[in-house]
Parts: sequence; C-alpha cells; structure tokens
Amino acid sequence: MGKLRLTTDEIMKIGLFEKISNVPVLDCVATEDRLAFIVKEGDAGAAIGKGGEHVKTAEEKFGKKVDIIEYSDDWRKFIRNIFAPLQLEDVWIKRVGKDVIAYIRINPRIRRAIYGEKGKNLERALNILKRHTKITKIRVIVGDNRRKEKKNVENTQE
Repeated sequence: MGKLRLTTDEIMKIGLFEKISNVPVLDCVATEDRLAFIVKEGDAGAAIGKGGEHVKTAEEKFGKKVDIIEYSDDWRKFIRNIFAPLQLEDVWIKRVGKDVIAYIRINPRIRRAIYGEKGKNLERALNILKRHTKITKIRVIVGDNRRKEKKNVENTQE
C-alpha cells in the first residue's frame, strides 16, 4: 500500500470511528450516502463490534450507512471484501497496456447490487481500489460463459 493523502474531514471521521471501535483505521472513503472504513486484515470483526454495535453507533453519529472493509495485500481477496456480503463467482486481474484491470464474474441475480444506482457501487469500489492498489478499471462479467461452453462440450460427447 502506497502513501495515502487524507482530507481533514476524512481524518476527523477516522478519529471518531477509532474512538467508537477502538480499532485502527487505514482509510475512509465517503460518498453522499455511505462511509467505508478500511481496516487491517483480521480487524473487521472488532471494528463491526458485537451485534454490529460499533457500526450502529457510527451510523447514528455520521448520519450515513457505514461499511467496514478488510484490507488485504491479495488484491483478489480485497476486491471480494469490498463487495462483501455479495458473493463474486470469480475474480482475476490482468495488465492490459498501461491499465491493470480487475475482472469480476457475478451471478446475474446480484447485478443490480454490484452496480448500484447509476453505477455508484462500482464507482465507489474502483475509487477504493485506486487508493490502495494499482488497479485502474473494473470489468463485470455477468454469468459464466465458461460453464456454458463446458456443458455444450459434454453434451456433444454423449
């Protein structure tokens, strides 16, 4: 993880959440209606608190929905953590020219949750990734084309 520039507002939010949860926070990403706190690997449970009490307290204080995201040096795991509790079918990363692209394969049923209204969930995820990794783009693949191809191959052999 490289150097991260935080605004005064982000520093204040991090300080308040650290007081509430007693867990060190690596980063804070704010949108109009949500706050995401990035914590060290293994600290998510403590940050959330028993029965979600720390998150509930923070939501009351900030007046926004609060998400806790566990950081990981494994970019694929970090991407899964950003989208949790949604289950991604597959995650892989490729360098294409100057870009480092994260590909996520999802079930069509969770498509709306992944994108969010006008793509804001995907935009927030990319913003978080750009702050902590070298990933510059996210590509979403809906459904599993590979499985369909396998089924066709199996059916032709019978």
